[in-house]
Amino acid sequence: MGWPPAPVWNFTSCSYFAEQTNYLKYDVRLITFIYAFIGLGYFVLSAAPVWAGMADIPWEVKADKMSRFTNPECLVAEGHVVMTRKQGTVSGITPAVAASKSLTIHGDWLRLEKGNLIKARGHVVLDSADEHITAEMADLDLRNHTGTLRHATLYFPKRHVYLAGEEVTKTGELTYYLRDGWITKCDPEAGKAPPWSFGWSRAHITEEGFAHFVNATLRVKNVPVLYSPYFAFSTNQHRKTGFLMPEFSQGSRDGSGVLVPFFINLSPSQDITLYGGGLSKRGVMGGMEYRYVHDKNSKGTLALNYLHDRLKDTAADDYKSDGIYRTIENRYWLRGKIDHAFPDGWQGRADIDLVSDRDYLQEYSDGILGFTKSDQRFNKAFKRGFESKTTLVRSNTLQLSKSWVNMSLNGELRTVDDTTSTPSTHHLWSLPHITFDGRTPLLRYQAGAGALRSFAQATDILWNTDFVYYRREAGVGGQRLDLHPQVTAPLSISPYLETTTTLGVRETFYNVDDKSGGPARYGSGILSRYLYDFNLSTSTIFMRDFSLAGQRRLTHMIRPRISYDYIPYKDQSYLPSMDGIDRIAAKNLITYGLDNDFDLGRQGDDSSSRRLAYSKITQSYNIREAHRDLSGPDDHRRPLSDIAIEVGAYPLPAWSMIYKTQWNVYGRGILNYELTSNYSNENKDSVGLAYRYYPAQTVNQLNINLTKNFTHTLMAQAIFDHSLSTDETSDASLRLFYNPACWSMEILAATATDEDYRFTVLFSLEGVGNIIGFNKAIQ
Repeated sequence: MGWPPAPVWNFTSCSYFAEQTNYLKYDVRLITFIYAFIGLGYFVLSAAPVWAGMADIPWEVKADKMSRFTNPECLVAEGHVVMTRKQGTVSGITPAVAASKSLTIHGDWLRLEKGNLIKARGHVVLDSADEHITAEMADLDLRNHTGTLRHATLYFPKRHVYLAGEEVTKTGELTYYLRDGWITKCDPEAGKAPPWSFGWSRAHITEEGFAHFVNATLRVKNVPVLYSPYFAFSTNQHRKTGFLMPEFSQGSRDGSGVLVPFFINLSPSQDITLYGGGLSKRGVMGGMEYRYVHDKNSKGTLALNYLHDRLKDTAADDYKSDGIYRTIENRYWLRGKIDHAFPDGWQGRADIDLVSDRDYLQEYSDGILGFTKSDQRFNKAFKRGFESKTTLVRSNTLQLSKSWVNMSLNGELRTVDDTTSTPSTHHLWSLPHITFDGRTPLLRYQAGAGALRSFAQATDILWNTDFVYYRREAGVGGQRLDLHPQVTAPLSISPYLETTTTLGVRETFYNVDDKSGGPARYGSGILSRYLYDFNLSTSTIFMRDFSLAGQRRLTHMIRPRISYDYIPYKDQSYLPSMDGIDRIAAKNLITYGLDNDFDLGRQGDDSSSRRLAYSKITQSYNIREAHRDLSGPDDHRRPLSDIAIEVGAYPLPAWSMIYKTQWNVYGRGILNYELTSNYSNENKDSVGLAYRYYPAQTVNQLNINLTKNFTHTLMAQAIFDHSLSTDETSDASLRLFYNPACWSMEILAATATDEDYRFTVLFSLEGVGNIIGFNKAIQ
């Protein structure tokens, strides 16, 4: 029997289909257009009337063979089947909407049935803007977005998530039930297991992008490493309410511990994370962190750690063995920072830092609620962190400020939190502290004539206004207003000299509040002080270019400078001493110095210059000291100050070396010095070295910081901070960071403050967060 003649497509009748047998066969690739299955409308490529009322979005079907059955009505395509929905050709559907509905189905065999039903077998692939699916078989209802897949793998491009299951039931447009499968955010490699994945016996993917798993296992290279009877996390980048991965710890003084975070998405601009858990040798531990963002200049974060601590310091078990025993049970750290932009350019800031005891921040510096991570998070969000974890008297401030051109107004409330073993009542609280500083030309407009007008226009008025109310629970406090206006002007002594002079007056008023309990020392408390100051400074510059090989040049600049400062002597013993403003030292001082700068560049190209080296030498001659009366035969006048020397060199653009020292000219030699060196390259490798020797402050410190990027995914960092004066190492740590495309691992080996050793391993999975941390203290 021969093949039936090729059909003649008639767009106005269905006679061809009515006259044929129950199938059509073609032995060559057949391309035809079918308008199928999604939505309502009519089938413009006219076939039998039974197809009327099917989808109004066009498809293009390609196959090696195609068969049309009339009982029941269906179309079967075989061999290299490609079924593609066309875009923007149907009346009533815009190109943008059609593009969002684009879908392509591949398979070895495909059956298209009335009612928007598709059955596909063999190498099934479904492609759309929202998902990419591969399977061995698929039964789909395109109208209701449901179906069943066997041996399927699903990829969501917008979320960058891969899922796989032995059986996948599609319950909606983007919702699924899966059996015996896995999920990961790692791009798969042929024949290889993903670096990490979550496996399950049953799973549910919601339309909002949440994945819920039953009998979940964390797998590393397909090897199970953790099990949970239930687990859930968000598969997209949007914030979702739910549990985050817990933190596990182990320590000699803490015992075993666990901390479970629960994230609550309050709104797109605010969230809160609650922490619950405990330490087996300590007690219940908890915490919270609340964040909000109003706009780029208005945001805030408040956080709290709490520990009900059953363990108390004893002579046999004393943290840091410093003889200071902690006995309190309720331990906490409350901190927060707020930035807020008010109307008309006013800016507010709040900084909160309250801690229960002197040891808490040092004992709990690690972990997701520890000092180190918290300080890093606040530094990143607010460009400012907290005082050192060893600071015992911690400041809390509330500030309001506004700036204009050459003028600023600042107000501050400052309190302190004293965590010393014997808290003092003598700490000063600023309630408030207001400063108003500015600079303005003496003559803003053209007036006068000749040299007088030029001098007036170059003269500036400066002012520094400071008001503070210092409050103490015990001791001397009170109100103080310090007014310090100045006039500064250039002097045309020589065209080769840059000379300026400054004249100022200073008036300080007091209203003293004496709570010391002793004899009255300040009378009625209404006091004042008057001073004036004078400065004359001049300098000049010598510069020369030296030609080097290869069109390079070396520029040497020499700047000698000299200045004179005068403040008359004033007895100020009748005033309270609360800060540096209360004691203004007399001056009759000549200061001179010599600066050298060396720049390297190309001839005729100033933009190519870079600093090669510099030096600064400064010394003062004290006229008051030179003329003071001697107190006895062993007293000697020493009018020359120590010589301050600073030398810097930049052998390479990314390598700096700076040395600072002070040398005493009366036989004591070098008093102190410090050396810092930093190097970094394009690979972000870096070496940092700092050595500081200040015997007057008992500082003899060596700090070393090394960072090495072995590859774009592997980095190592070593930190060593050692006090040579006490032979104590405050920080010695080695960190390894491994960060491939979809996960990361950090390994930390470090000495703790109590001289134990800690070993920490932290895994972080993309889209999941910190997955697990091991923290082990070794005696």
